[in-house]
Amino acid sequence: MNNWENWVGQTRTTEAQLHPEQANRMAVTLDRSPHYRAGDVLPPAWHWLYFHDLVGASELGADGHPRRGVILPPVPFPRRMWASGSFVFHTPLRLGDTVTCTSVITSIVPKEGRSGSLCFVTIERTYTTGGALRLIEEQTLVYRESAREPTPTQPTLAPVDADYVRRYALDSTALFRYSALTFNGHRIHYDADYCRAVEGYPNLVVHGPLIATLLLDLYVEQGQTLRRFSYRARSPLCLPHTLVVSGKASGTDTRLWASDETGILVMEASGSPHPLAPSP
Repeated sequence: MNNWENWVGQTRTTEAQLHPEQANRMAVTLDRSPHYRAGDVLPPAWHWLYFHDLVGASELGADGHPRRGVILPPVPFPRRMWASGSFVFHTPLRLGDTVTCTSVITSIVPKEGRSGSLCFVTIERTYTTGGALRLIEEQTLVYRESAREPTPTQPTLAPVDADYVRRYALDSTALFRYSALTFNGHRIHYDADYCRAVEGYPNLVVHGPLIATLLLDLYVEQGQTLRRFSYRARSPLCLPHTLVVSGKASGTDTRLWASDETGILVMEASGSPHPLAPSP
């Protein structure tokens, strides 16, 4: 067994107060009104604005993330990205609450893919307030080998049968603000030279969590009471492409997806209502 596989089962606990000011900073980043106050429900996935890992500058890697082995296992691949995730919502998080987050590494799985060696690290997080369960999250990160000449592949096209659609013309300022709000130092989101020279991207990369957040926003806008949500990244979205988030009702569930303006699929997701909520 590799020494990094010994990290399975390791647990960390952090605590954060959900200050309204942070939610209002997120609102203006999305060009919305900063109307949030203590006691308001925190929109789903906006908890990513809190619970930051406080890692010193000397413990960061060349990519801006904490060095491997500081917070996450020392997997021997340099590139890290979000791969997928899911949520089970129990009761809403509210602004002003003090929330405890308990994280446990549940699996570390090496694989071989078309782009080379990979390693998937899955983390389960539970969020509680005063001992009451609010949210369960599962997050899978993928570690990759250094960038190399890409193998040409046929891009996956997004569905075209959406019931509702929203478009976001994100720019480098929006990405910088979201990086700051989530204390995310990953250079692919703000350093275009690094993107091109080191990671092999043509331009700045839109955050996977931000895309998932905007898919969740689209779902909630339809008046659904959210119980479960899952998402999976399909391809990076780089500036200056427009982010298009779409959804289609399918029985009591909803299919959601994100694409660029040319129809290339970026992320796919599904949402399910609370079992006590009325069917649409």
